[in-house]
Amino acid sequence: MKKILFNGLGNRGWIGGLYYLKNIIFSCLQNSAITDKYKIVVLIDPEHADIFECFGNQIDLRIFGETNKVKLAFYEMNLIWLHGVKYCYALELNKIGRLFAKRGIFWIPDFQHKNLPEFFKPEELARKDATDRDMLSRENPLVLSSEDARNDLEHFYPEHKCTVKVVHFVSYIEPEVRMITPQLEQQVAEKFGLKKKYIYLPNQFWQHKNHVVAVRAIELLVQRGGLSDYDFVFTGNLEDYRNPDYINKLKAIMEAEPVKASIKLLGFVERTEQLSIMKNAAFVVQPSLCEGWGTVLEDAKVLDKTVLLSDIPVHREQKNEKCRLFDPHDSEALAVLMAETAKQEFTEDVERGIANMYLEAKEYSKALAEILV
Repeated sequence: MKKILFNGLGNRGWIGGLYYLKNIIFSCLQNSAITDKYKIVVLIDPEHADIFECFGNQIDLRIFGETNKVKLAFYEMNLIWLHGVKYCYALELNKIGRLFAKRGIFWIPDFQHKNLPEFFKPEELARKDATDRDMLSRENPLVLSSEDARNDLEHFYPEHKCTVKVVHFVSYIEPEVRMITPQLEQQVAEKFGLKKKYIYLPNQFWQHKNHVVAVRAIELLVQRGGLSDYDFVFTGNLEDYRNPDYINKLKAIMEAEPVKASIKLLGFVERTEQLSIMKNAAFVVQPSLCEGWGTVLEDAKVLDKTVLLSDIPVHREQKNEKCRLFDPHDSEALAVLMAETAKQEFTEDVERGIANMYLEAKEYSKALAEILV
């Protein structure tokens, strides 16, 4: 049986990339046309192996703890050339990846550096553009996560040679959701001081996630005496290596009056705890200016949450009937929408969300099967 290699070692510094691989593997496992022909191999470091252990014996999990690049190169060469690996999914064209370039399926999450260049340093823009052009000059399959990303590809790189497939993904969070018992929910609430009703904003604090518009909307609500019975809960590391000045500005706003008493800044939280916080929120706010295919929204779909969603093309493509759009540059509009949404009652059905997760993953896997010939 041929094999597909998912190499998570290149994404150790980006947890979102590892969750992406997990979600794509889940879709692959829903399609017998793939599983009858291929064994899925995952190469990962010991620190992040738990992300993939939920698949059990459905995958071949290879834990590689060695940091020596020469030893890693020999290990990968042996695995790929001598043990039947036909495809390397989301292959990076680094020094090792170039050895297996012909077996690569490339993935570009989004074209944020083209749409929002002001959020990047010139040297990073040049590096990202060079990396993308290297991939796009080859005739390998290229996976994009949305039609919006495909439109960007054709706009910014019309000369590309790749064979392009749009493959959406779901958040495979059923194992974590099944762990959320009433006892755990109580423990999480006590641990983080979640004593009031709250609205949840679960994003890393990168500038393109656009927390500023949300904080300004909260400021307007507090000044008007609105939603005084709610807290606003933020999770994620408060750092953006590209824009430390932005983080300092944002932190100053969040820790100042009048919003300070209404904001709970929890920092990075463990995945199951994060999902418990989302599950018990009144609703979720996602104000991002750019996404490839947002994991926050996919998490919320599984939990059947109402989401206030920035009105950008990819969100129009990804949203479901429980999403409400707002102008991501208009704090006033968001403040009004939050106040209106808080007055409503919502029925949530997590079991329906999980069932839809399986149905959508199976549907999305059809595009993967067309690549994995």
